[in-house]
Amino acid sequence: MTPSPTTRGRPRGLRVRVGAAALVGLAAATGLSACSSGGGGGAATPQVAVETFFHAIGDKDPAAACSVVSTGGARLSGTPLDQCELGFQKVLDSVQDQGDIALLKGAAVTGATVTGDTATIKSAQITKVPDGFQNDIDLVRLDGRWYIDSKTDTTDGTSPSTPTG
Repeated sequence: MTPSPTTRGRPRGLRVRVGAAALVGLAAATGLSACSSGGGGGAATPQVAVETFFHAIGDKDPAAACSVVSTGGARLSGTPLDQCELGFQKVLDSVQDQGDIALLKGAAVTGATVTGDTATIKSAQITKVPDGFQNDIDLVRLDGRWYIDSKTDTTDGTSPSTPTG
C-alpha cells in the first residue's frame, strides 16, 4: 500500500472509511471473499463499533480494528480477516505522524441514526479525534452485532476496487 499523502505531517488519506474499506478492498481485489462464522466480533451498538475501531487504531491493534469491519453483508473471517489485519499494519507503519494515531485512543461517538439493521454515524458525531479523521460512517447489524460496513461503490466512476464506506 502506498503511504498516504500528508499535510503538515497529518495523514489525509488515512480516514476511517478509507482505512477500513481499503483493507477490505485489498481482500476483495485479491479474489478472496468474506465468509461468516460463529464467534466474537462486532459491537453492541453502532457507537461502540466505531469507538472500538478508532481506539484499536490508536492502540495499533489491527486485529481489534478488523473485528468490527464487515463487507458484502458478512463479518470478516479466515483469509479476508488476515488480509485486513496485515493491510492495517502496513497502513499504520506508513503513517508519518504517529502522534495523530495515538490520539485516536480518545475517540468518542455521540450518536447514530439507526434504521433497522443499518446505521450511520455522521462526522459531527465523532469527537476527540485529529482533523481529517471525522467522516460519515455506515454500519450494518449482523447476527445482532454492529460492524462498519465497508463496501465498494462504482456509481461515481471509481473502479470496483476503490472502496467507499
